Amino acid sequence: MHLRYALLALLADGEAHGYQLLKLFNARLGPFWHPNIGQVYQLLHELERRGLVVRRDQTSGTRLRRLFRLTPRGERALATWLTRRPGWPPPLRDEIFVRLLAAERQGAAALRAQLERQEAEYRRYIALLHEEGARPAAPLTRRLAHDAALGQAEAHLHWLLRCQQALGAAAERVLAHAS
Repeated sequence: MHLRYALLALLADGEAHGYQLLKLFNARLGPFWHPNIGQVYQLLHELERRGLVVRRDQTSGTRLRRLFRLTPRGERALATWLTRRPGWPPPLRDEIFVRLLAAERQGAAALRAQLERQEAEYRRYIALLHEEGARPAAPLTRRLAHDAALGQAEAHLHWLLRCQQALGAAAERVLAHAS
């Protein structure tokens, strides 16, 4: 849904073809969101059907390139969307929840192992983010996306620590009841 508005925003800067829009999107946001070219073209055709963009076919030798341009209606749709209240965070559908669900029947050691594996992956991800750095010369949106990715990974690490603590507290309660 939001990719649609990203395309409108990028087209507000001028006419472009789908692959060019994908490259601009990646340059502006960085490696934190990975739309594929099929999604981009599918959305461009939908935006064209709705009158938010217009297409111009350009032939270069044997190659046909479809260039898209924002229409006044598309400009209004983008402006209207910007005035709407932002959405809530997406539902939590992290893999770790399914891993915990699957490991729970095997006991505390299996849960702890999953939490430790997840922690190791988040630490590896954070190391990659630090390696890439926020790049002061990068577009502001990309720097903000980098900061958000780092903040989310750090928050996940904090949550994993709380999970370990809850697991420890549950084990202590079981021991207390057993004695």
